[in-house]
Amino acid sequence: MGVHSRRDARYRCHRCHTTFTATHGTPLYRLKTDPNIVHLVLTLLTFGCPIPAVVMAFKIDERTLADWVRTAGEHAQRVHEHLVCQGQLHLGQVQADELWCRTQRGVRWLATAVCVSSRLLLWGALAAERTHALIAEVVNQVHCAAQLQSPVLWATDGYGAWKTQVLRMFRTPRHTGRRGRPALVPWAELHIVQVVKRTSRDRIERRIAFGDLFEALHLIEASQGRPGTVNTAFVERLNATLRTWLPALVRRSRHAGSDGERLERHFFLVVAAYNLIRPHRSLRVQVNGRWVDRTPGMAAGVTDHAWTVAELLRCRIEPCVQAA
Repeated sequence: MGVHSRRDARYRCHRCHTTFTATHGTPLYRLKTDPNIVHLVLTLLTFGCPIPAVVMAFKIDERTLADWVRTAGEHAQRVHEHLVCQGQLHLGQVQADELWCRTQRGVRWLATAVCVSSRLLLWGALAAERTHALIAEVVNQVHCAAQLQSPVLWATDGYGAWKTQVLRMFRTPRHTGRRGRPALVPWAELHIVQVVKRTSRDRIERRIAFGDLFEALHLIEASQGRPGTVNTAFVERLNATLRTWLPALVRRSRHAGSDGERLERHFFLVVAAYNLIRPHRSLRVQVNGRWVDRTPGMAAGVTDHAWTVAELLRCRIEPCVQAA
């Protein structure tokens, strides 16, 4: 890549000989607003600031804000998929859950999955109903992020779709030398536990749905840093964080999301901030007598430093296309 025009901030690709600007392929492309204002507004919206407050403070139309969130959310989803869903993560324990929220067009269900050891939010998906298709999308993306045949413990609630989709996705062919398609068998180190909360007498039932209980407890100790019982505390804590940063997820609010598509774009913008920008106190480590803050992305090894919103928006992931 070389410089085509310093005055216009244009560059030239030496492979395809195409000129482009520094913001090409990013949400800042062809925006007339000062980029610093866009960074500041999206930072406020990402960390839970209500839209009416941003409109009054910066005198920006709500439709403009919606367009910024849409483009930034689509970009954040591509960046997240490029960094996380590459089959390089040693997951250990994965906790998954669903939560619901009200929008102007009805109830929406959000399914999420988080890696306990790194607190990395692996994936999330929204749908109008809690169905197997919703769970399958999340499980499929987690499967794309996991190392092949690595030990994985799934901790979910009592919804049976999680067990069904995990057993369907986390399979490998068993070659026997015979003709025909080989049979698909679950991973050798795959375990599934369920936490069922009974409303009567406030009773909590913990059960092993697939795999070995002793190995499951070993993975819990390895991922949490200390011995523990079967739980879904980490994904429930994540749900509370999402409801704080994304006002549309609150059960009762005057700022309900307009539709599922806008909510999904805003959600992935929050996911990028949660994984790459905001350090977590529980993830900090001591190096040479000093505490070093880390983000979930740093703990998982997908990044080496805490990003900023400007760095996220300017990240380019599109490969160079050769000319025909």
